[in-house]
Amino acid sequence: MTFYLHGTEDLRFPRPQSPTPTQCQRTPEMFDFEYGDCNRKGPELIQARRACSRCPLAADCLLWALVNKDLTPVGIIAGTTPRQRTKLRDRLAARLGPNWIDVLAAQEQARRAQAAARSRAA
Repeated sequence: MTFYLHGTEDLRFPRPQSPTPTQCQRTPEMFDFEYGDCNRKGPELIQARRACSRCPLAADCLLWALVNKDLTPVGIIAGTTPRQRTKLRDRLAARLGPNWIDVLAAQEQARRAQAAARSRAA
């Protein structure tokens, strides 16, 4: 997967990492669609989306891509096209307000704190 570095990464949402290479790390060209290619390359798009759906990092990858819009303007990320990610961002803004990224950051922080508390109690 190609990331375009013409923006700053929101450090509250770290880029998902895996101890073993994921499909997008092994064959990034499979996920490298330019804006508009998603309509023309049907079989390749389906293959990329299926690979994402089997990835254990898909949910974290989607969250990272939604928050870091400037870093993900093209390509298939977490099984989504750029247009789908734009629609998801719009829905998040409608549901959580214009500061939806801050709301998600607070939710993530609370989730991590709960997970840490559970592991300490165990």
